[in-house]
Amino acid sequence: MSVFTKKEFSFRSRMHWLTKTKAGLAIGYAAALGLLVGMVVTSQTLYAATMSSMREYAILLALGIPRWRLRWTVVTQAFWIGIFGVIVSFPATFILAELASQMGVTPQLSPELLGASSLVTLVMAVASGVLALRSLRQIEPINLLR
Repeated sequence: MSVFTKKEFSFRSRMHWLTKTKAGLAIGYAAALGLLVGMVVTSQTLYAATMSSMREYAILLALGIPRWRLRWTVVTQAFWIGIFGVIVSFPATFILAELASQMGVTPQLSPELLGASSLVTLVMAVASGVLALRSLRQIEPINLLR
């Protein structure tokens, strides 16, 4: 027998369901898979956007702009895509939370949870930008002569 405060019991119960049951492991797996798919989709989108601007990047290289600046541009674009995603997702999250509360479910949207999910989104966006940098290797100023 043990005695717990309300907060301790809540934490222990959540950790038990998340780590010791198959339902919790399935939720964790689904979340990780969702992050992976989101990163791949964002990376492919940035890759396609960079490849569609190949001539412009080749002109910049021909003018003497260093490659690190082009890489920085792609990663910065990825960061701003992440910022835009967070800005769009916040109203959607609060609307869905309001709909859920009208159905009798009260979601807990703590500032820590919102901040952590925003940070994960930004890290995922920047990581996908780093993955999209492979498109810059194919850009050469000589391609402008074709």
